Amino acid sequence: MRMKNRSVARTAAVVIATAVLCGIVPMIGVALRNSTVATIRETNILQALTVLPEGLRDCSTVLAYLFSTVGCVAIVSALAVVDSRITGSGRVVIRDVIVSVAPILYVTGVKWLVERPRPVTSAGSGLLPGDPSFPSGHTAAAVIVSVMMILTVRNFAHKCFPDGEDDGRANRRRVFLRRAIIGAVALVVAVACSRLLLGLHYPTDVIISATICPLISYAVWCVWNACESAEEW
Repeated sequence: MRMKNRSVARTAAVVIATAVLCGIVPMIGVALRNSTVATIRETNILQALTVLPEGLRDCSTVLAYLFSTVGCVAIVSALAVVDSRITGSGRVVIRDVIVSVAPILYVTGVKWLVERPRPVTSAGSGLLPGDPSFPSGHTAAAVIVSVMMILTVRNFAHKCFPDGEDDGRANRRRVFLRRAIIGAVALVVAVACSRLLLGLHYPTDVIISATICPLISYAVWCVWNACESAEEW
């Protein structure tokens, strides 16, 4: 009972903290939209990045297509198929997909609520989406893919190294998961930087997306596990 109470308290704390941050983000977006000083400073950063090698922008263009709406759906669907083969459980796959994609609803809502214009550096770009700038949808897509990847690797690690008396199995699971997290973080950073290199987003657009989206996924994960624990009790 004590363990259950601790789990409920942790879940409540995570959900409350995430809800507070989700409430603050639109206010940050409005403040940034209305701040000429912030806009100028961030535009200067984007213009400074134009001196970087053209090859980096070519790579950024590839990432722009990979983490578009269609690309994100395709990658998450492929990971869901792999997840299904690993776990053999539709319930687990549904949980993992819901946890992964949950942030996109919030990001889309904030975009149209704040309506921050795209930076001037995006003018004339054939890669420019038709939605507002804040927060970054492509960065959110990278988080979605990354979370789904982590959950899939987690399930694979548990299948390869099931619980038992051998403590080494738990260590190997942790190594698998640690590597997946490092790869996921690197992916999100790469996509976030690519949006800046292409001049399609302000730095704060990608920072906010890369921060709030994992928190939303984690909050949904905690709530889902708390509900499952309640059913078992």
